[in-house]
Amino acid sequence: MASTVLVTGANGFVGSHIVDCLLRHGNKVRAMVRHTSDLSWLENKPVEICYGTLDDLPSLLTAVEGVDRIVHNAGVVAAKQKYLYFLHNSEGTHNLIKAVLQVYTGNSRPRFLLVSSQTAAGPSGTKWKTEDDPPSPITDYGRSKLLAESTLMRYSDQLPVTIVRPPSVYGPRDRAFLPLFELISRNLMPMVGPNHLVSFVHVQDLARQIDLQLEHENAVGEIFNAAPFNPIRLHEFGDTIASVLNAEPRQVPIPPSLLKHGYPLVYPLLNTITQPPFQIDKLPDLLTERWTLDGSKAAEKLGFEGKLPLMAGVGQTAEWYRWKKWLTTKRDRKRQSGKARTYMRPMSDSLKLYDEGCDLCGLAFDGEVKTPVHYEDDDFIIVDCMICHVPMAVLKEHRAKFTPQEKERITAKFQELFGNASTDFEQRRIPDHAHVHNRTFGHSPPWTQRPDS
Repeated sequence: MASTVLVTGANGFVGSHIVDCLLRHGNKVRAMVRHTSDLSWLENKPVEICYGTLDDLPSLLTAVEGVDRIVHNAGVVAAKQKYLYFLHNSEGTHNLIKAVLQVYTGNSRPRFLLVSSQTAAGPSGTKWKTEDDPPSPITDYGRSKLLAESTLMRYSDQLPVTIVRPPSVYGPRDRAFLPLFELISRNLMPMVGPNHLVSFVHVQDLARQIDLQLEHENAVGEIFNAAPFNPIRLHEFGDTIASVLNAEPRQVPIPPSLLKHGYPLVYPLLNTITQPPFQIDKLPDLLTERWTLDGSKAAEKLGFEGKLPLMAGVGQTAEWYRWKKWLTTKRDRKRQSGKARTYMRPMSDSLKLYDEGCDLCGLAFDGEVKTPVHYEDDDFIIVDCMICHVPMAVLKEHRAKFTPQEKERITAKFQELFGNASTDFEQRRIPDHAHVHNRTFGHSPPWTQRPDS
């Protein structure tokens, strides 16, 4: 059943993906943002914009009125002064709770989900950290998120509450990992310690788990890690980026001791001339070797399963960066200089590329199809698009448009395979290469066509 959901911090990287996920499942969304917020990721979406801040009670009272669910995602990730973390993350959460209790005086109150952080739990030891392990945050940010959690849990007898703890989040729209993608695309891979073991979650998997926690009865009163896949060595993340970008980067070791003693010395200078790569108070996080989460509780209690493991998630993210022109790969640079050629033909039993650097819409990596193949003949292939996860037909011949006869054949094949649906022959994403997505209904609204746009 459709609900009205308030999402705080809805305009940012994670928040906008939460909004998209809620819209795709038929919910009405009220987005609470600041007057100064960039609303690019919310444009052309049926979202009710509500302006407010976590320290302004009247705006909070307006924001929470008439909603069935609340996703509290707003907060401060980087601050120059310690008190700002607690003012926004801890006290801000308390203010939102007080607004809810003031507006809803009866027993029927909206479910309240707090988007917390792995840093609230603190680093792990030899075992992956579970929700039941004692928290041990090592930064002011982590301590402020833990205080927000404990504040919310104090009201669990008055509100149906639930908490999600995501680890490092990556995916489309994220700028935090973009510099790493850029360096690797230019064949440089910084390495901070070979033994770092880290949990990652793709932003769309995180949004799906949040949506599930909002509805599932087993989520009430519980904390859940958002870690549907096993932790990996930090260098494996870089190796995967290199693989999907068809790069061969040279590893540049950064000794932890140099980072520990050298970064504090150069940080004041960096702060005056440019944006430092990370705040000085985040240094303990970077130097800690184990940031692992056990995500089995969400699987067992909620039945949650991730859909985007590392290769698929990184590949989708890289393609999105390229699509937005945030990232240029070696092949892109060749194309710009007029030296690149792209064409495809079937070899053996799979689709191969003459140029291994070509990765069309996530269709092929390392020269092979890595997404589910629904149908293939001499003219086209139907696979799942890694960007928007719907069936997609791609011509094997390198040209930009379908002929009328090809459109009829593809439409008939889509109907045969998937039943009634709308073929969307609008050209997008793959320059000069004809492809078509199979939608569930015609004239799909923008958030359904491109949940990652």
